[in-house]
Amino acid sequence: MSTNPTCLPCRFPLRGHRRAALVPMAWRPVWRPVWRAAWWVAASLGLAACAGLPTARMALPASLEAAAPKPFEGLGAGRSGRFTLDGQPVSFRRTGDALSVFDRLRLDRVSVEFEHPDAQGRCDGRATAVTAGIVDTPVQALQLGCRFTGRVAGELRLMEPRLAGAGTRQAREGRATFGGIVIDIRSEHALAGTPLPLSQPAGYRFIIQGRDVAALDLAGGKPVLRSAAGLEPELRAALTQAALALGLLFDPALTLG
Repeated sequence: MSTNPTCLPCRFPLRGHRRAALVPMAWRPVWRPVWRAAWWVAASLGLAACAGLPTARMALPASLEAAAPKPFEGLGAGRSGRFTLDGQPVSFRRTGDALSVFDRLRLDRVSVEFEHPDAQGRCDGRATAVTAGIVDTPVQALQLGCRFTGRVAGELRLMEPRLAGAGTRQAREGRATFGGIVIDIRSEHALAGTPLPLSQPAGYRFIIQGRDVAALDLAGGKPVLRSAAGLEPELRAALTQAALALGLLFDPALTLG
């Protein structure tokens, strides 16, 4: 997820273009320095254009457009560490591994453990694919299960309801239950400002009785949580735990593919 999707359209001309072979030999010493200079100018302009593009962002529900962003501040790409969320310290450990069986079957395993001042969480997930050459064909979609303890205890289940083929969206859905609080979870694949969706989730929407109460944006490389205003403390705590679990996940669609 560290790749900025908004920069993907940027392309640079190739230095060794075959049209150079059509130039007569006597002219090549004249044109070659010009071509090299033009290449560097084009590359510089392309890099400047990419650098000026805004960070990718998942498409947010209208009700959350004005919600204050709460990034996972200080989160790196490592398997363990510390960061802050909404001013609170979080420590974590996570894994993402693929086991190949006779070069035919690939077993993906992911896990997440985190500790927050108000809660602790543990998640385990798995997916299976058949390998043929360089192509992996899913035979068991991702299934993720989490348990939370602390101020608000609960559990979370997330799965891909159907196998995703090449070039199709890996839609996911699930539910988090914390006592009487029931939160439906849906993956979001659309990006703000572009009609082209991602195959992997750009983030997740958290829904209660048809109303979007929070969203976890994963598209910009650093998870960002946005929550509706006026939520009860218990609901905010439950949303924080669900967001930590999904935000810290080493996604098989990206890291193990």
